[in-house]
Amino acid sequence: AFTEFAAGAVGGLPASQLVSSNGFKTGIVTTGNSLDYIAEDAAIMEANDATVKDMEAAAIAEVCRSCQTALLAIKVVTDIVDGDRPTQDEFLENLGAAAASLQRAVPEALDFIAGKKLNEL
Repeated sequence: AFTEFAAGAVGGLPASQLVSSNGFKTGIVTTGNSLDYIAEDAAIMEANDATVKDMEAAAIAEVCRSCQTALLAIKVVTDIVDGDRPTQDEFLENLGAAAASLQRAVPEALDFIAGKKLNEL
């Protein structure tokens, strides 16, 4: 029923000035419906030259696309999908550091964005 939403690409706002001024990294995000990393995830990531798999960004990007609203996403990585440790263990160990990283990055990004037009980001 939802096959048309199962695969595709939705672009985000490039925001090169924001990226360079804050030292952010950019990359292509793929999505999945689980924390686990399975062979299908590897194939999708490789086919799309992706660096990250998450569970939220694609749904948010699709809503933004359908509402013709610009999307700027700030993500942190909590676990390495091709690592040799159990995903849930690595996730829990890195969650605090990931949250602290967002606590620093989001206010910096908001300060940079405030008062600017999209093409100035």
